[in-house]
Amino acid sequence: MQKYVMLGLLGFCAWEDVRKKQVAVIPVLLFGAIGTLLHLFFPICSIYSILCGVLLGVATMAASYVSRGSIGMGDGILLAVTGVYLGGAGNLELFFTGLLLAACWSLGLLAFKKKKGKDEIAFVPFLLLSYATMLVRWRL
Repeated sequence: MQKYVMLGLLGFCAWEDVRKKQVAVIPVLLFGAIGTLLHLFFPICSIYSILCGVLLGVATMAASYVSRGSIGMGDGILLAVTGVYLGGAGNLELFFTGLLLAACWSLGLLAFKKKKGKDEIAFVPFLLLSYATMLVRWRL
């Protein structure tokens, strides 16, 4: 059940991020509350794992504050919520695979001169692709 809710969350947020270049915070927090309730009835990882997963989002929010918005605050909030669903190890995998995919895409854009070094790209679609690869791997 949590897998489908998470897929819906990332799909919605990816669409918003591409369209508006921002993540809507209220729906993300609503999904976080739903994730907490789902975990109460259908636990899939320990509370300590969830706290580690949320901590990754908090660290990303801190990086956003320190970098004065170079990293989106909404991305950090989204990663805190995905930590509720995936736990620490799953959220780390989601984040680092998303970073790797975004880096590859950015290098391609730079190589073909479609973007410059300081241009922004939407990060959440790469989190969605990362989660899709995780789902495929879990099925195999």
